Amino acid sequence: MIAIGMMSGTSVDGIDIAAVDVDGDDIKVISTGHRDYDEGLRKRILAAASGEAVGAAELAELHVAIGDAYAEAVVAFVPTLAAFPAVIAMHGQTVAHLPKRATLQLGDASRVALRTGVPTITDFRSANIAAGGEGAPLVPFADFVLFGTRAPVALLNLGGIANLTLIPKAEADSVIAFDTGPANILSDFIAQRDGNRFDEAGGGAARGRVDERALGWAFSNEYFGKRAPKSTGREDFGQPFADELARRVTRNGGTRDDALATAIALTARTVADGLKRETPGGTTWRELILAGGGARNPTLVNALRAAVAPTPVRTSDELGIPVTAREAVAFAILGAYRMQGKPNILPRATGASRAVSGGAIHQP
Repeated sequence: MIAIGMMSGTSVDGIDIAAVDVDGDDIKVISTGHRDYDEGLRKRILAAASGEAVGAAELAELHVAIGDAYAEAVVAFVPTLAAFPAVIAMHGQTVAHLPKRATLQLGDASRVALRTGVPTITDFRSANIAAGGEGAPLVPFADFVLFGTRAPVALLNLGGIANLTLIPKAEADSVIAFDTGPANILSDFIAQRDGNRFDEAGGGAARGRVDERALGWAFSNEYFGKRAPKSTGREDFGQPFADELARRVTRNGGTRDDALATAIALTARTVADGLKRETPGGTTWRELILAGGGARNPTLVNALRAAVAPTPVRTSDELGIPVTAREAVAFAILGAYRMQGKPNILPRATGASRAVSGGAIHQP
């Protein structure tokens, strides 16, 4: 079937879209795209996700507005395809994630289904939490479908949060997955202190120097000592954490660029530490495959190469999966499996008691 996946992540920059041809475990990416959130909607999402007081009525209206944004994005995208899709899978916009307890992604899928005439799936995480899982990460299921035959291989997504998928053997039960900690989210918050949306190509970080004392404070966060499976988000590494990191760098005589360099170093160090800690005995990784917006940041990529050496590092672009569309591709795959009633989440990756077929189907 032709499946469309749509994803908007922790960075809240917009909606990534991918159309995928799913024939059993044979996956081909047909087309990808992106649609920015308008600035007004982005500010409303950030307010809700940051823990600011938001009333029930405002949250309900935001749910509708995000659904409309998803609908507009896919309505513009579908005519570019040669074949009509059988399913649309939309992740929605996370505004709260409390591992093993609750998770909330906004975006009214019924509005997408009715606008497009295509069954639309959302709320992929709740079934996993109900089965005792973290509710994240979900992408490892698709990673195994796409890259399992390349085992032993490690995959790293660099969105707002960094997450690793480790595939030591070409067996689904061998997959280990977890969030390592913050990636782009810290640099974004620090760059925004100067009125920028993000640190373009890591230019500021490249000019800065790592503040080892501030880095030591950041690395002492209890999250980094936890074992997989584990997941995190803005609740742990949002604005307050970024502000405190920047404050400590400034107090030590550093600049804004030094704070950006320290944020990059934290991401590289925590990824390397998580990779080393969770690598099964006797496993030597063939390669670490990078995806996500951070894979376009040469300063971050260079820091990662140094941190995980001698493991070779390459991007998913080289393997036919655009780095900025990896998660959208993953949700297209999850949606296709959900439409067939098949399990689409790896229980070991999330700590769930069993496999589930996650997602609520909204018919047009």
